Amino acid sequence: EGVYQEIWGALTAYNLIRLEMAKAALKVKCEPTEISFIRAFHVIQYELHWAAVTRAYGKLPALMQRLRGRLVMLLNEERPGRKIDRVVKALPQRYTVRVLKRDLD
Repeated sequence: EGVYQEIWGALTAYNLIRLEMAKAALKVKCEPTEISFIRAFHVIQYELHWAAVTRAYGKLPALMQRLRGRLVMLLNEERPGRKIDRVVKALPQRYTVRVLKRDLD
């Protein structure tokens, strides 16, 4: 039963992070997939850590606005295309092994 609770907790956290990413993307009119999930996870983790320390619950809306503003700064940069095509490297050849024959006499 504890394992199911952990799985549901992880899935709920994943969906909440994706939801915040989608809301931040709507704010700047971009696709949610343009925001890095790992970076968003770290930003949300950091911001929620400070929200837990704060006892003034009136500051939470401003905190959420700041959180979404920071998520927008995490837009993925467009990576340039490859200049050279990928190739499969050849397996390195084994070194030759020299066997010495001993006199068994």
